[in-house]
Amino acid sequence: MRIKISFGGRGFVPFNYNHYLAGVLYRAFREADLELAYSVHKSKNIKHFTFSDLKGGRAVKDGLVFDMGGYFLLSSPRHEVLKAAVEGLLDNGVLQIGSERFHLERMEVLKTPEFNHMPVKLRTLSPINVSTMIKIPCGLKPWDLNPSEAKFYENLRRNLMKKYELFYDKPPSNTEVEIHPPSYTKQRRIEIKGTFHRAYMMDFSVSGSKELLEIGYEAGFGEKNSMGFGMVEVR
Repeated sequence: MRIKISFGGRGFVPFNYNHYLAGVLYRAFREADLELAYSVHKSKNIKHFTFSDLKGGRAVKDGLVFDMGGYFLLSSPRHEVLKAAVEGLLDNGVLQIGSERFHLERMEVLKTPEFNHMPVKLRTLSPINVSTMIKIPCGLKPWDLNPSEAKFYENLRRNLMKKYELFYDKPPSNTEVEIHPPSYTKQRRIEIKGTFHRAYMMDFSVSGSKELLEIGYEAGFGEKNSMGFGMVEVR
């Protein structure tokens, strides 16, 4: 399920706002359901929700200027997560994004597409991050992959499988999925709590398992989804 969250007001938001927007959602979770908020925050595993980039802002040198508000999308197969977000935002009525305070205008549930015809053409609404571990003299460190590398798609497929199995506690009936090379890519470099991550805006297509495509659509493609990476739409 996916909801559109619209806000009003004027203000400036710096480009590296992912942790601010995640903070908006976690505050909403706490307002509505403390137990859920604690379990989601403390979990080291996949959290099964994602959100889009902020929309409606005007890009300037260091960030986005909102003259008449804007919106973002929140998506999850976990209905309790969406319910807590909606209830918490309604209770508060304010979206504190960095140093700016915007007021909640409305929320609406968006229609979920049916993935009956393959391949499905997708476009990112927030960039996809995929990583691997590489050897360094003192051990291993994470390394962000790019769409020109075969391992990018291999790890993307594995991540979809892991998301599905963790959510449903069983493997999908069809495990075959092919993620076709993108027709468009743009690298983004995003800072979260002092660490920069390379991620990619992409137009790409997917064919194969409807189950894996659905979990990717609802929970996000790739990694760090709960920090606003990997949301897609059908194009």
